[in-house]
Amino acid sequence: MDKEIKKNRQKDRTVIMESMPVGKAIWKLSIPTMIAMLIQVVYNMTDTFFIGKLNNPDMVAAIGICMPIVMGLQAFGNIFAMGGASLISRLLGEGRRENANHAASISFFASAIICLCATIILYLNMETVLRFCGASENTMVWCKSYLSYMLIGGLFMGLQMTMAGLLRAEGATTDSMIGMITGSVLNMALDPVFIFLFKMDVAGAAVATAIGNAAGFGYYVYFYISKKGIITISPKNLVFRKTYFTNIFKIGIPASLDNILMSVGMAVANSIAAGFSDTLVAATTVCMRLMSIGIMLTVGMAQGCQPLMGYSYGSGNIKRLFKTIRNAVLNATLICFTIAVLLYIFAGTWIKLFIVDEDVVAKGEQFMRLKVLSMPFMGILMIFRTFYQAIGRSIEALVLSVGRQGLFFIPVLFMFSRFWGETGFMISFPATDTFTALLAVSLMIPLRKKLHMRKDGPENMERLQTES
Repeated sequence: MDKEIKKNRQKDRTVIMESMPVGKAIWKLSIPTMIAMLIQVVYNMTDTFFIGKLNNPDMVAAIGICMPIVMGLQAFGNIFAMGGASLISRLLGEGRRENANHAASISFFASAIICLCATIILYLNMETVLRFCGASENTMVWCKSYLSYMLIGGLFMGLQMTMAGLLRAEGATTDSMIGMITGSVLNMALDPVFIFLFKMDVAGAAVATAIGNAAGFGYYVYFYISKKGIITISPKNLVFRKTYFTNIFKIGIPASLDNILMSVGMAVANSIAAGFSDTLVAATTVCMRLMSIGIMLTVGMAQGCQPLMGYSYGSGNIKRLFKTIRNAVLNATLICFTIAVLLYIFAGTWIKLFIVDEDVVAKGEQFMRLKVLSMPFMGILMIFRTFYQAIGRSIEALVLSVGRQGLFFIPVLFMFSRFWGETGFMISFPATDTFTALLAVSLMIPLRKKLHMRKDGPENMERLQTES
């Protein structure tokens, strides 16, 4: 009976990938990941929200200063979440399930080793890293208190990211969502307990987050132990062939490089903001949490579409591939535009939900209204970036990843801040989004022509893959 249920579940996922109308398939796959991302947004906001109720800007700033370090750790898990997912979905599209099992097992165990090593290194060099990220004498004690406990749960944080990606690769977006929701809801419930009841302040927020990450990881382990998936993860499936690592890393590294560079960019931004005032750090921390609603919903749609794009490409169905891209870009742009309008009009009201400090609110309103001007471009950027990753185009993915932070954000941040002070600092954020969206479109034009020149069929897709 269980085998029959599993067989029907696998058949349903194949139907979604192959023959379900594209518009319906996108929402079928994306709604669970969008809900998961929305929960993740609330989850990320929770620490800032409850710490903000203490009305101490230094504590709020400390969470923002630590965030690039947390993102950097997540980036290691993302190497295998994105690289492994891209390879697995293409292998499943080609009908090579055993090879997909090998790729999944390599992704999981390699992620565990790398995330553990990264956590230890960060813990041993905590104060040095925090100073680079913009910690001042006022915020250092709160930063160390928060980050210490976050790193204790660092392994679960990275593995949760990896396993969520592997589930999405086989179309199990609902289970991927459940795992994220499990950890997020637990974190939200525990935050006020540790922060207020146990009087742990920022450390309490970190403890709640670490427990939530462990719970989410536990759900994913249960999913695979219960054999609910199309693929299986086991030490028996570890096959150390160069081709697996090459295919995982050539997509995973550019994808994670984007996160790492974003982490560095945020650290540089916090450092520059701290040069103006810790109040500006607190203001940007709150605003970025609020604006992440639109961005993370778009990421959720992109991640939901990733297996559909990878499967269509792997099976050689180019018409379905580009129909997916068009629908996804339109939907994501409309979502971002709607949220941008709401944030622009009610900027001060949203910020006051987190903190009522007048200086923080004033700087936050100015920053928010400038930043959301570029939010509609994020739909194009996120869908195109995921498309390059899904079809294994490592060069385009790398250029877009490096371009956003290295070519645009960090240089623009220094330049604008130098010439126009705080206002220039704020303008550098929407300017970067606009430049990167234009880069994403320019990379798509020649690739689109090349793909349309190919006849449908997986053998032609393999030939195109060698040209990337």
